[in-house]
Amino acid sequence: MPPSDAPNQTPLYRINVELDLNPFLPVSYVTKIIRYGVNPPESLVAEFAIALNNKRAVLRMGDTSTRLSNVLYSVHKSPKHFNWILAHQLHWDCREVLRDGSPLCIDPSLPADSSSNQSIKIAQFIPPPPDRSPPHPDATLTVYPTGHQIMDEIIVSALVVERMLTR
Repeated sequence: MPPSDAPNQTPLYRINVELDLNPFLPVSYVTKIIRYGVNPPESLVAEFAIALNNKRAVLRMGDTSTRLSNVLYSVHKSPKHFNWILAHQLHWDCREVLRDGSPLCIDPSLPADSSSNQSIKIAQFIPPPPDRSPPHPDATLTVYPTGHQIMDEIIVSALVVERMLTR
């Protein structure tokens, strides 16, 4: 959903999750990301499937179909720190944990200038705490102005990272 103070409250995306029971493949969750628009009114941004046993994970985005292992890389074998390389390079660091147990996933961009070590945030994602009993807080994804041009890829990568965090 757009920010609560935005004049247009129409959702920008729809996310569907289905179970793929193809008897010739491992049982998988298939996630589809659809963008709402004017012309066309809906368009498929991406879909990815991750098998319940994690042995099969594929992504289709635009003209690209590939294994997720070709796109998402663990940084230093950490289960909470990822590089995403597709049309753009994104970096999700989910090692910080909030007081309620939710991971805080931050995607910083390149340094603001060459003389500074500070980064400009592209996006921030806070999924619900994995070990908390229901009711769970809603997940939140904040895309900062520097990330608006690559919003599709930020959303897809954040959803894939969330699946990796909860496997």
